[in-house]
Amino acid sequence: MRALTPAQCIQYALDKPGVLTVLPGAANVEELKWNLAYLDASDEERDYSIIASLTPEESRGRCVYCNHCAPCPAGLNVGLINKYYDLAKVGDPLAVKHYHTLAKTAADCVGYGHCDGRCPFHVEQSAQRKEIAAYFK
Repeated sequence: MRALTPAQCIQYALDKPGVLTVLPGAANVEELKWNLAYLDASDEERDYSIIASLTPEESRGRCVYCNHCAPCPAGLNVGLINKYYDLAKVGDPLAVKHYHTLAKTAADCVGYGHCDGRCPFHVEQSAQRKEIAAYFK
């Protein structure tokens, strides 16, 4: 497996909704130089699209609650909905209680499919919303 470069990581963080600044840490001068190299990096060097190919096989098709699918045009917290669903399926009664207190649940999904193309773990999120809505009905 290959890790993302510092420039790719910084660009990835900056591309997240609501992120205006990234403050990467550095343990030494060399790491500081790697981070500062972002400023002179080309678009190709900042491109983190390789992330989709780095998905561990055992995670493919499984939500890991990372919220890469965000933002949801309907305002759903997809990661949290999935987490409560997974916990409820293994018998956690608090997860069921917490799910029902969400401002928007899986039943509020309008099926834009925005989340499907953004998931690096290849989860068919919009189909999962239907499954989750039926489960908690």
